[in-house]
Amino acid sequence: MPETTRRGKSSPRGSRAAGPVLAALAVAVALAGTGCAPAGVVEPPSSDPAAAAPSSSVSRAPAASSPAPGDPGGTGAGVPASRAGAAEVPVASAALRPAAPVPAPVRLDYEAIGAEMTVVPTGVAEDGQMEIPEDASIAAWYRFGPAPADGEGNTVIAAHAGSEHTPEGPLYALRTARTGDTVRVGDESGRWHAYRVTQVERLGKDGLDFTPYFTRSGPERLVLVTCGGQWLPERQSYADNIIVVAESLD
Repeated sequence: MPETTRRGKSSPRGSRAAGPVLAALAVAVALAGTGCAPAGVVEPPSSDPAAAAPSSSVSRAPAASSPAPGDPGGTGAGVPASRAGAAEVPVASAALRPAAPVPAPVRLDYEAIGAEMTVVPTGVAEDGQMEIPEDASIAAWYRFGPAPADGEGNTVIAAHAGSEHTPEGPLYALRTARTGDTVRVGDESGRWHAYRVTQVERLGKDGLDFTPYFTRSGPERLVLVTCGGQWLPERQSYADNIIVVAESLD
C-alpha cells in the first residue's frame, strides 16, 4: 500500500476467546484522562458457537462441519436440509468449531522512538472501553482481534501516553513516528514479528470511525494507538488520537 502521512487538527499469557469470528466490529477510539483508552461498542465472540452462528444441515457428501473460507459470519456453506434429498441421508451440523489458539503478543519494540514495552491481553470494560493498563509503561493487545501469528488482519495494541503511575509512557513518543520505521512484536512462543510503518495519522477524536483499524481480515498489519495533540483541560483529555499502521515484513 502506498506510504502516507496524514496530519489532522492539532490536536503473559492470555487466552483468546473461542467461538465464531466476528462478522463486524465497531470500535471508536476516544482518549480519557491523561491517557488513551480506546472506547466504543465492542462485541466479543460468543463462547457458544452454536448460539452465535446459525445452524444448518448438510449432506455427508460433501461434509461441511465448518464455514467456507472467508465467511466471517460462521454460517457455513452447507445445503439446507429441505434440499438434501431423502430423509434417511445423514446430516451434520455446520456450527463453527473453536479456532486453535495462537501465541499472544507479549513485547513491543519500536526502536526508532525508543519504545520497548510489555504487552498484555485485554478485552472490553463495562463502560465499552478497551481495557488499558493504568501504568502507561504497559501496552494492551485487543485479544478479541487478530494476533501477529494469525497471519492476517490488524493486531491492535494501545497504551496510555501518560498516567499517574508513569507520567510519560513509551508510546508518548509515537508522535515522532515516521513511515519506514521498523517495529517488532514478540509473542509468547519466543518469535518476533517485524513490521514497517506505512501510515502515521493524527486525527481528532470527535466523530472518528475506528472500525477499519480493527479489521480481522486482509493483509497482516500492526495498529498502534495512543493519544496526542492539544491538551483540553475542560475534558481532561487530549484532542487527538495518534494512530500508526505498519505492514508485516514476515
